[in-house]
Amino acid sequence: MGKVDLKALIDRIWLGEEPSGLNAEDTVRYHSAKSEDIFDEVPESTWSDLDMDDVFFRINRTCSAVGAQYLYHEMHRYRSDLRFPGKRFPDYERFQKSQSSSLLFAKILLRLRGRKAAYISAVLFGVLPVKPFYFPVLLLMSFLFVLSVAGLIFVSKEFLLGVVGIALLNSLIQHVLSFRIYIPDMGSIGRMLGAAASLADTGETGFREIKILDRYRKFIKHLQKKFSWILIDTSSLNELAASVISYVNHLLLVNLIVYFSAAKYVEKHKKELIEIFEAIGSLDASMAVSAYLYSEACCCPELVDENRIEVTSLYHPVLEEPVANSFTLVDNSCLITGSNMAGKTTFIKTIGVNLLLARTLGFCHGESAVFPLASVLSTIRRRDDLQHGKSYYYVEIETILEFIKASDSTERYLFLIDEIFRGTNTIERLAGSSAVLKYLGNRGMVLVTTHDIELEHMLDEKYKMYHFQEQIEDGRHFFDYRIKPGPCRSRNAIRLLEITGYPSEITSEANLISIRLSEESNSR
Repeated sequence: MGKVDLKALIDRIWLGEEPSGLNAEDTVRYHSAKSEDIFDEVPESTWSDLDMDDVFFRINRTCSAVGAQYLYHEMHRYRSDLRFPGKRFPDYERFQKSQSSSLLFAKILLRLRGRKAAYISAVLFGVLPVKPFYFPVLLLMSFLFVLSVAGLIFVSKEFLLGVVGIALLNSLIQHVLSFRIYIPDMGSIGRMLGAAASLADTGETGFREIKILDRYRKFIKHLQKKFSWILIDTSSLNELAASVISYVNHLLLVNLIVYFSAAKYVEKHKKELIEIFEAIGSLDASMAVSAYLYSEACCCPELVDENRIEVTSLYHPVLEEPVANSFTLVDNSCLITGSNMAGKTTFIKTIGVNLLLARTLGFCHGESAVFPLASVLSTIRRRDDLQHGKSYYYVEIETILEFIKASDSTERYLFLIDEIFRGTNTIERLAGSSAVLKYLGNRGMVLVTTHDIELEHMLDEKYKMYHFQEQIEDGRHFFDYRIKPGPCRSRNAIRLLEITGYPSEITSEANLISIRLSEESNSR
């Protein structure tokens, strides 16, 4: 592939127009291995509620599988430093100002693109098998094959039977062990070391990751030399050379012998290899975010140690035509009313997504943003748990109980609740919702959506009322998706039935019932 092609490929990647080629299992492999060691991370339930996989795929403009895995993990890691965005955001700007360096790095990182490189983390974080008791047998069979070939060439054709027999036996050994023992592609480790050496050789030590790789220059060259055969990257060779290596591996059992010999060394130096892996991943992830920010309207947020949200023109990154909203909430929680599809759920997701990005990557989508140094807990995408025999309502009360327990800790939380207790009857829903929201509102910040406008009078001054509202003009129904202060006073649900084409017999009776119920409610 020529230089022009490489540049065009990198441009497509940085514009978000080139898929990574990784599946979900490839992407999460590094995160799954690391998450056991990370306490302060985004819960998977919140990640799912906020559709963060979609957000990740939009931001992911990495050139390598290593970078994609690293970025996915970073988006799960809360940073507890109030100054984090202010320190991280300039790193992205540095890549934007150093286009020539970024392009040089990207060309090297392309060597680690694709699914094969996604297995590097499996080698580094997996359990490598120890040298087996039958290892001497492998050495003996390899030696016997060489000996029989030498006999065939220099002694007699009668050795041909021995060559064929040992070749078949060695192929069988190779086949059986490949099924019984997971033998990772060590060639991918070779590609990683080669890329690390090339990145260090650029001399661009103005970047933190390059400095790290430069420190490991001697170690990398030593490892490449010591295990040169098993670290050969056959994907970079022509078809003939790759076939020759494959046959040699099978007939002489070279890959097995060298692998078992190398595994102990890799296990011994995992710390160094992981640091090399993470330096490469960090470099690629930073360039990817930098490329993303270049094409988006984003800002460097401020994190504060108080219950305060102040955002200007904040928007959701996944929507094709997002509507930006400005919003302020200080030392209060928020009750959001309005009709379906008006934007309530999307709004609380927008707040949640941008708070996560502020604390994990150090940027937000909007003109400006101030967020509390809080962790996000959400209950949005709820459903029956049929496997464990739990109803929709029971799943919800279990989740909110976890919120209550969390709120009693010393940590700061932002709770996002969509349509609280909608799985039960009206009286108990209002009673339970009021009690729970008062409790949580006294201990953290809550953004809750509901159709129950009665809650306005049941909650204390801790909750500010906001709403979204549909518009009906000249028989046309539409949403402006703008959040507005105060409760929603309009009732257009029956009018929507009329516009949609419901029979007048239904809509007329519905209007009469609505009037009667409103009069009864006002007379109490």
